[in-house]
Amino acid sequence: MGKKNYPPGYEILTPVSDYAPWVIDPEFSAAYNRIKDNTKVDVYRCHALWRLVEQALPRGGDVLEVGVWRGGTGALLAARTAMCDSAAARSTGRTVVLADTFTGVVKAGPKDDYYKGGEHADTSVEIVTLLLAELDLKNCRIVPGMFPEAADESIASKQFCFCHIDVDVYQSGRDVLEWVWPRMPVGGIVVFDDYGFWGCEGVTALVNEEYGRPDRVIVHNLNGQAVFVKCPTPVLY
Repeated sequence: MGKKNYPPGYEILTPVSDYAPWVIDPEFSAAYNRIKDNTKVDVYRCHALWRLVEQALPRGGDVLEVGVWRGGTGALLAARTAMCDSAAARSTGRTVVLADTFTGVVKAGPKDDYYKGGEHADTSVEIVTLLLAELDLKNCRIVPGMFPEAADESIASKQFCFCHIDVDVYQSGRDVLEWVWPRMPVGGIVVFDDYGFWGCEGVTALVNEEYGRPDRVIVHNLNGQAVFVKCPTPVLY
């Protein structure tokens, strides 16, 4: 592969930190090895999801992923959610909602330089269902269709403590964020998978528009993800 001709603001990142907790986390390693063929998300971002969802769960609420593709990260989130709920002896069932068109990217528009619509359509409900069955995960609900348009009242009435958005384009990402944010408690977490990647400029633009809003802290973690944490809205005197 030849050298990429990056536009201003893009370059290959080579962080020089040394700590690699995913190497010494046997529960994560076991789960990741079972889902890695069903995701395009690398081990670094997967481990970030693993650690972030466990911190969001005590805030109360369900888990949402929009942009499931073949189910890898959704299954990872469901596995960690089940482990944490079991360890906490949580008596009521928590649902991991997995939403995808299963027909590829939708809502591509003028802010999206690469995506035109229909990409990543090489998936199906059956592929995701099979993966969940192989991992014996019973805490998931698959929602086919555009989201949030496909959310019925049983989903719209939920509170979500964690949301993973992996939709590649501006308008789809904005629609999901604006739908889920009012349904999140203080301390709830939203992760955009695509923020730091050339080709997903629409998602980069979307996240950059959100900086400075008083009810959220946003972190670019150098894995390429953007992490939102919901904060109390301050009273400004």
